[in-house]
Amino acid sequence: MTSETNKLPRGLICPLVTPLKSGDVLDVPALDRLISQAGTGADALLVGDVLWGEGLVLSRETKIEMASAVLEIIQGRWPVLITITSETPGETIGLMAKIESFVERSGYSGSVFWVDYPVTYHSNRGLPQFYEKVARDTATPLILGNNPGLIQTPDKRIKHKNIRTSVLKKLSEIEQIKGLIYTGPLKRSIHYHEALRHRRGFKFYDGDEATFMKRPSSDGVVAGGANLLPQAWHEITWSCLNRYDVQRQYADHVSQIWETGVMAQEFYKLYAKKPVAVLKRMLHVAGVLPNAHAASGTPPTDSADNRAIEAISNKYELL
Repeated sequence: MTSETNKLPRGLICPLVTPLKSGDVLDVPALDRLISQAGTGADALLVGDVLWGEGLVLSRETKIEMASAVLEIIQGRWPVLITITSETPGETIGLMAKIESFVERSGYSGSVFWVDYPVTYHSNRGLPQFYEKVARDTATPLILGNNPGLIQTPDKRIKHKNIRTSVLKKLSEIEQIKGLIYTGPLKRSIHYHEALRHRRGFKFYDGDEATFMKRPSSDGVVAGGANLLPQAWHEITWSCLNRYDVQRQYADHVSQIWETGVMAQEFYKLYAKKPVAVLKRMLHVAGVLPNAHAASGTPPTDSADNRAIEAISNKYELL
């Protein structure tokens, strides 16, 4: 890869939902339509996200097919972040190797980055050594993810739901690790920034839309809502990242961004409790997806959810 393709994106990262037919089978034509929609506002696309892409419940085969299909569709038009997180360290490395093999065979020349949420399958102990091994196995840059909400069940191997600050500092010494997607409390965020201050150019992305709108990071946001409202989220993202830009001095611009933010927050409140199922239902109602199928391990919407989705879709004329 050239130095340019190794440069992490800044701005709006859209974590694509995974369009499915029945039986967790990937719907490639629907994926093509979704990319065309999301790409109107996104600065980068995230594939197989642990939350929005259902990366923790889909089969290995579906995740490989999704990553391969996205790369074939976009042909380098956007930087692509691919989640490799699996149930074990070995499975994670295996998934990475399989997708990397496709990238090499296809001669793909666009920007590709791995995303991994290590604490879902690996304790903090030995994590730097694990990534030293990963870095030897791939030339592709790595972005780590931290989201304590992903760890719902007790596991004797996992004593902490976050990457410990001292461990993150050691991880940041590995040159191949170039960014972090962060979800969690403000206090830990401050500690993380302190641990990373020696790494020039290290990217820090918000993993939660609501947090970004309140106190945006300096590098961007992973916003599931960008699947549905890509242009609105593009405006919100770059307004937050350039909050002191001269155009924000104009009253009509400030008013427009405020109204867009209110709309985005209204959608967020509705899909926050069942992110994937509700968002897929919204995309179906809006005509972007042919159905609202979620993976078999994803909690579905109920009648109350569907009524609320229809109401907000009518309000903002998504139908």
